[in-house]
Amino acid sequence: MNSYTAEPLEINASVPNGSYEVTVSIKAHSDTVFNIYAQSRSFFVRDCRISSGEEKEFKFLVNVCDRHFYGDKYRSVPGVKIQIVCDGDLTATAAVSPAEVPVLYICGDSTVTDQPAEYPYVPSETFCGWGQAFPQLVKGGLSVSNHAQSGSCTAEFMETNLTAFSDKIKPGDFMVIEFGHNDQKKPELAAESGYSRNLDALVKLAKDKGAVPIICSPINRIIFEPDGHLKNLLGGYRDAAKAAAERGGVTFIDLWGATTDYMEKAGPVKAWQFFRCKGAERDYTHTNDIGGTLIAKMFARKMLDQNGPLAQYIDETRLEIEQIRADPGDTADNSDVIAHSRSIGLVNVPSDLDADITALQIGKSS
Repeated sequence: MNSYTAEPLEINASVPNGSYEVTVSIKAHSDTVFNIYAQSRSFFVRDCRISSGEEKEFKFLVNVCDRHFYGDKYRSVPGVKIQIVCDGDLTATAAVSPAEVPVLYICGDSTVTDQPAEYPYVPSETFCGWGQAFPQLVKGGLSVSNHAQSGSCTAEFMETNLTAFSDKIKPGDFMVIEFGHNDQKKPELAAESGYSRNLDALVKLAKDKGAVPIICSPINRIIFEPDGHLKNLLGGYRDAAKAAAERGGVTFIDLWGATTDYMEKAGPVKAWQFFRCKGAERDYTHTNDIGGTLIAKMFARKMLDQNGPLAQYIDETRLEIEQIRADPGDTADNSDVIAHSRSIGLVNVPSDLDADITALQIGKSS
């Protein structure tokens, strides 16, 4: 992924709740590479090259939901917002028209949510939930409404974020559910008890609305043991998510297994390519734009392989994943993290295990 220094070019259209087909027309006045985002930095076009004098047109579907709960308050979403980022010279226009299509509602935490970016933009230094990277893999016929929030557990989500769309979700829609990282920090939300009950409740709500629920296990953290394996801090939540999917008779996507397998092969040095790093700062829970895209592809690939309910909407040509492999001699450089987490169980995780990035959501939409 390219880095960009310029602030985004923004186009807004004030429209009511619903799904919209957006047509973005680009004309380049210099050779450049650009990205197109919508809403809260959902990815639609990434690293597209264009030559001076060339014109390109892109069509995609955007969902407008008039409120989202971020941080500690609801934020109004007045319409469609398009952002175009490049380092060259281009002009752009956007046309918006209503579209009657199914909506994918995403429920989750910081590993799934839409995250803002800082400019100059460096993909490795930017937080990114895989839910915001997923729309670029959709070939049409489906809009995405991401209600995941940093710091959210199942209980808090059901009390706040869920209320933003529980009156909008309808027959034919879909609801992806991924939690665990924050439930793990609350004894009352242990994998086999409160967490499982809340997953069952979310599945029931979706079904009662005529929508199709999909359960994902949480992605794994990259805390490496000296033997090269990842420390198992979320395996119990993976098992509980799988069991909830089986009880509800719904599709289960094992992102814990997929991320564990991939990152262990990448090793404790190269795994950092996919998690947010900035200078000496290292985050072993939150992916960057590169990692968010990787995990979105894992989700899409597993959905296709299982012929799951979203398979018909996924563009298989966009799912190539290169397996990064550790070099001989790569060793973990996180002995302090391992020492800190050695006494951590699957439930009694201290609140400082993960970086607090909830404030990134408040008052920022870039």
